[in-house]
Parts: sequence; C-alpha cells; structure tokens
Amino acid sequence: MLKKFKLFNFQYWIATSKITVKVMQLNEKRVILSAENIWKRFPGVVAVRNVSMKVREAEILGLVGENGAGKSTLLKILTGVIRKDSGKITWLGRTVEFSSPLEALKHGIMYIPQDIVLVWNLSLAENIFLGTEKGWLFSPKSESEEIEIARQLFKELGIDIDPRIKGKDVGAAVAQITLIARALYFKAKLVAFDEPTSALGPFEVEQLLKLMLKLRSMGISIIFVSHKIEEVMRVADRIVVMRDGEIVKEFSKEQFDMNEIIKAMIAREVREFFPKEHVEIGDKILEVRNLSDATGFIKNVSFYVRRGEILGIYGIVGSGRTEMAQTLIGYRPRASGEIILEGKVVDIKKPSDAIANGIVYLPEDWRQALVYLMSIKENISLPIASSLKIFEMGLISPINLRKEHQIASSFIERLRIVPRDPHRRTMYLSGGNRQKVAIAKLLATGAKVLILDEPTHGVDVGAKVEIRKLMVEAAKEGKAIILISSELPEVLNMSDRILVMRNGTIVAEFSRGEATEQKIAEAAILAR
Repeated sequence: MLKKFKLFNFQYWIATSKITVKVMQLNEKRVILSAENIWKRFPGVVAVRNVSMKVREAEILGLVGENGAGKSTLLKILTGVIRKDSGKITWLGRTVEFSSPLEALKHGIMYIPQDIVLVWNLSLAENIFLGTEKGWLFSPKSESEEIEIARQLFKELGIDIDPRIKGKDVGAAVAQITLIARALYFKAKLVAFDEPTSALGPFEVEQLLKLMLKLRSMGISIIFVSHKIEEVMRVADRIVVMRDGEIVKEFSKEQFDMNEIIKAMIAREVREFFPKEHVEIGDKILEVRNLSDATGFIKNVSFYVRRGEILGIYGIVGSGRTEMAQTLIGYRPRASGEIILEGKVVDIKKPSDAIANGIVYLPEDWRQALVYLMSIKENISLPIASSLKIFEMGLISPINLRKEHQIASSFIERLRIVPRDPHRRTMYLSGGNRQKVAIAKLLATGAKVLILDEPTHGVDVGAKVEIRKLMVEAAKEGKAIILISSELPEVLNMSDRILVMRNGTIVAEFSRGEATEQKIAEAAILAR
C-alpha cells in the first residue's frame, strides 16, 4: 500500500511492504514537448493566438477553458490532426511538423479524440495494430501474435478484455482503453486526451482517471482537455487556462482553486454556478400516470409537474431517466399509462404528437437535436416550418424567409448565441453554442413543457450557467421544466422538487428543502 505526503515541495511515496522512497520534483523534469508562438486561423476567427506551452516528462497537464477557447484546436495541432499557420513545435529536442496523427504516433504522441471511432468490423487487436500492416518495423507477424500482444497490453493496463471482440460491440470506455493500449504498443511518450470523460458514466470516469495516473507512473506524459474542472484538478500536476485562443493563466498543483480557475476561464466573477430564483409555482400542467414502455424496462412511472416548476430527475447511468422521457414523448413505444396535459388525456404515439401538444424534448445526444449542415436559423425554424409557409402550390411550400430570420435573430440575441449570424452553419459553432441553438429550437415552438436531458452535459462552466439561467427564465414565463441530469449538484441546486429513478421506476421524491446529496445518492444506489 502506498502512502503519500509532501515535504519542502517534494512528493514522497513510501511503500509499507518494503522500504522504497521516490523523490520527484516537477521543475526538474525535462521538457519533452514545447510549442512556441503557435497561430491558427479559420474563416472569420482566430482559433489559436500566439500560444506557447511546455509539457514535461511524466506529468499530467490539464488544459481547460470555455467552448471556443481553442483547446481542441491546439491539441489537434500538436498531434498532427490539423496544420498550424505559424509557430514552432519541438518534440524531444527536435523541431517537428506532423502531417497526420499516425505520423505523430510513430514519433511517440498519441491523440485520443472526444468522439472515439474504432473500425467497427475489426477486432480490438486489429484496431491496436492499425497502420502497421505494410511491413512496419514492429508489426506482429501473425494474427495469433497480435491477439497475444494485445492481451498483454490490456493486462499491463490492469484490464481484462478479449482482444478478439469487434469494435462495433464495445462502448466508449473500452474504445478508449483500446486506444491507450495502442499508445503503449507504439511506445508513446505523450497521450493527448480530448474530453475523454464526456461519454462515460461515473464508474468508467473513475477507471479512466486511475489509468491516467498509471500512465504517468510509467513515465508517460498526458495532456488532459476537459470541461470538468474537478476531474482535472484530481489528477493534473499543472493546469493551463485558455481564453479566446490564448493561454491566460497557469496553475501549479499547490495553486489549484476552483473559483480562481473558473475566473480565469471566463474573465468574470462567477457568484452563482446555479442561478436559481424563486418563481411562483402554479397548477399542474402535465401529469403522468403508470407509464410503462413496451420493453418492460420502464414500469408504472407516475409524476406531475406544475407551471413555473423545475422538476429534477436524477439517477445513475442505466436508471431509466432517458428511456422514461423518450416513452413519454412517443420516441419509444408506450405499453400502458396515461398522459394528462392541462387536465385532458392526450394520445402521444410519436414525437410530433408531443410537439403538437406543447411537449418538447432536448435529447442528451446533440446529434439528435441539430442538423449540423443547416444554419442556425434553419435549425431554429425546423420544428415550426409549417407555420412559416407563405402559400401551398403543389409540392412547393416556400417559407417566409424574413420571418424566419427575425425569429432566429431574436433567439440569438436572447440566448447570446455566438457568433450572432443566423446564416452560420451549426457545425462551426462551439459545443455550448450548439446547445443554445438546440434550446432555442425548443423555445421557438412555444411549448408548455420542456424536457431537458443533460442540458449542460459537455459544455464549459460559463455555458452551464447561461443554460441554467435560461431554465429559470422559461419557468418565469410559466413553462414547466423537467431537468434530467447526472450532475447531483445541478439537480440539488436548480430543482424545486426531485425525483429519483432506479431500474426503470421512480423510487423516491424530495422537496427542495429536504433534499441532500446523501439522501438522493442513497435512493439512487441502494436497493430497498
């Protein structure tokens, strides 16, 4: 068992089983990667502005900032995904210019993207050795050798996985581990993670953070890009903050302070992460009685939500929160139960029925909420396109473009969507601004009930605060908000009431006054 303590700015690890002392001081570690005066411009925006940064041997460097701050762009420049416009990159003492991630990997730098895609029809072992097929120097000579080497790589990471499983049959966590194993095989000295925990559950996040520490103990350096500052603070040796394409602040381990890091990120004081206000709560607007889905997973769910109320729904991954919402809006087949809107039973068989009745749903996966090739105004007007039609003539039904532009511009102003250009394609927006467009799309329908599934998932802290303010504003307008979130502090601080789900059913209900983290966590996890 290892015990850790600090003395005179040194870190000591003492093993109780045998007397072993390791002394490490961060400043004495050699620099393996340095970036000097890096610039990158895209049409209409400077993504990276004169950035200089160093990564030391066997350290975890946290890179944080709001959406659009330039973090991912910088990471992609360093790992060969995109080319810089100017500047200098030095790797292990030599100036380099990588033309692809594979070239960077062969030099010892592994890039692990946010949206991990394995080659689905190849095994995990084949994914590990991808790119070595044409007689590369260290290529295994046979399929059996590949499988055995892959098995040993997984074992070295402390993971028991069958390397013969196909890429299509594994989730995000195993896909990440496969790429980490690939990094080990290529003897990588630096692994760059871009938002690695965004698609993981709590247990998987813990496993990944432990793996990062294990890689560091093996002498491998890590760049950890994340919106989840608390996770970065847990494992990082240093944290670098980016804002508007520039590095604006650096924190050593001893200087880590959540408030100071956030202040550096958004250039303003954050007095409230959870801007909940008192809103007069009205009568019931939506009531659900004994809702069950056709698969038998969602079982006899009953609840109600009132005008001006934010109803929080919490549960661990797999508890049925999303499935319940999808059954309610008709995305999943409903086996039984009643949906009562403003005192009348409504029949919702498909999502368009829900929209027609004033119930809208923001899915957890943004790709389901937006058409990335469409502009901001086209996305916002999509669910109300029929009301914007000028006339009908055969199959041609043009819409009122002026009215569409006015509606989009009003939401861009109200929600502070950046850039303030209705014609900008959604694919070119940052994550937080995409989420705002998705919310604007719901608000444009004039819906009475907003079901928001992980609305602040994967966005930076500034965007989180703004999205939470939008919830409060919608509640003030008399709308009912159903907030589904896996962030317990968010549910606690933003909700008027809280429901807890487990195994496809509601197991507990708490008022705002009686809810505590312990009570909610126990209800979500412990069987009764």
